[in-house]
Amino acid sequence: MSSAAVLLAGTARAQAPAPAPRTILVQGVAERELDPERLDVLLTYRFSDNVKESERTQNQEEALRRVLGRAGIAEDKLMLEELTASGYGGKVGNSTVALTKTYRLQLDNPRQLNTLVPQLVQTGADNLRFVNLRSSREAATKAELTTLATANARQKAELAVKGAGGQLGGVLSMVEVLPASLYSPQVLEGYYKMCATKGRLLEGGAAEISTPTLRKIKLQVLYDVVFEVKP
Repeated sequence: MSSAAVLLAGTARAQAPAPAPRTILVQGVAERELDPERLDVLLTYRFSDNVKESERTQNQEEALRRVLGRAGIAEDKLMLEELTASGYGGKVGNSTVALTKTYRLQLDNPRQLNTLVPQLVQTGADNLRFVNLRSSREAATKAELTTLATANARQKAELAVKGAGGQLGGVLSMVEVLPASLYSPQVLEGYYKMCATKGRLLEGGAAEISTPTLRKIKLQVLYDVVFEVKP
C-alpha cells in the first residue's frame, strides 16, 4: 500500500463518528408532606337581596366576627375577598338578585382549625376552603428531596441495568420535571430538545403531580436522569 493510501485510510478513521453510548432514562422521585405554619381560609356565603336575607347576612357576619374574637384572632385577619351578583326570576325589573360573598381569613396558627372549622360552618358558611398554605421549611425540604430523588433514579437504573446484564455508567444528563405552567415558551423549547420528548413534562400544572391533602403542604421533586450503560 502506498503512503498516500495509508494517509487516506488514517484520515477516514479519524473522521468516523464515535459510536453513540447506550443509555437508560429513568425518573427519580421523592416526596414529603409538611404541616403549614400559616394558611388562608376562604369562606363563602350565598344569599338573595331581599330584606329578610339581608338581615340574615348581617347576623352571619356578626356571628363570624364573634367566633374569631373568641379564638383570639384579630379583626384585620378577616377581609372581604369577593362579592358577586347574578339575577334570576324572569321578568326585567322583577328578578331576584343572588349574591355571593367570599371572605378571606388569614390564619397564623393552623392548629386552631380542629375547633375553628365547626364554628365557622355554624355561622352559615356555604363553602370553606384552605388555600395559600405556607411553611418556612419548604426550601430546605425541597433541597433534601432533590438529593433523595436523584438517588432514587440511580437505584432504579442500577436494578434495571443489572437485570439486563449490563453495568451502570455515569450521568449523561439530568433535568428536573416541573409543571409546564411555570415556564416561558423559550425555556420549554430548550427542555423539549434536552429530553427529546414532550411526554416528560407535566402539562397543566402541579395538580397533575398529585392531589394535595387539604391541610398539608405536599412537596414532590422529580428528575429525569439519563445514565450511560456499559457492556
